[in-house]
Amino acid sequence: MRVLLALLVLVVGALAQDRAGEVLKKQGRVKLFREGELRGEVIRKLPRELFVKDILKTDFGSMAFVKLLGMDKLVLMENSVLYIEGIDRLNFEKGRVIFQIRKRGESRGLKVRVRSVIIGIKGTRFLVDAEGDKIGIFLKDGYLTVRKMVGEFIRYRKKEEEEYEEFKREIEEGIRKEKKEYEKFKEETEKEFREFVKEFELKPGSAVIIEGSEVRDIEIPPEVEEEFKLLDMF
Repeated sequence: MRVLLALLVLVVGALAQDRAGEVLKKQGRVKLFREGELRGEVIRKLPRELFVKDILKTDFGSMAFVKLLGMDKLVLMENSVLYIEGIDRLNFEKGRVIFQIRKRGESRGLKVRVRSVIIGIKGTRFLVDAEGDKIGIFLKDGYLTVRKMVGEFIRYRKKEEEEYEEFKREIEEGIRKEKKEYEKFKEETEKEFREFVKEFELKPGSAVIIEGSEVRDIEIPPEVEEEFKLLDMF
């Protein structure tokens, strides 16, 4: 009898470890694909449990509000696909997702893979947008490390962008009229203000666009700031 109980505890424990969270709310049509399934199931009843190896997909005009293990949560926006690779590993290939992740120990940090990019999370709110060849990462709070799986990033520093804008303004105002002069300036500035890195860190209130291997700093637009409020709805 004791042996049987011990086996039951082990089995239940193994199953519990595979549980990754649950869909608490949804808007529109959200589909769930279990491991090995080609045809997903439309989620109708909530909450709906999620397990490791599940794939969650939202259609046009749809959203899924997901609570991960512990206090972590995310909002999967329309036309998005999220693969739960492991308890501490999420794979995001397409669409837009907003994360709120609590601070964890260094050895247990959550990692999100977006195509060939790995995002390491240190207790934060951030949004990832993967569209076409571009990946946008918008960090509201906390810190992120962004690492390239193969090769290196070409990281353009903000000063370069600011000087480009100043140069363009001078051209528009007629201060500089020669296009060749601008092209020469651009070539020299690119060499001076770019660096090749395997990974970099994002700080609160910062954002980047990654296109291929190139990384450029951008401002967080007002519409993204509004989208962060979705995390407070559940």
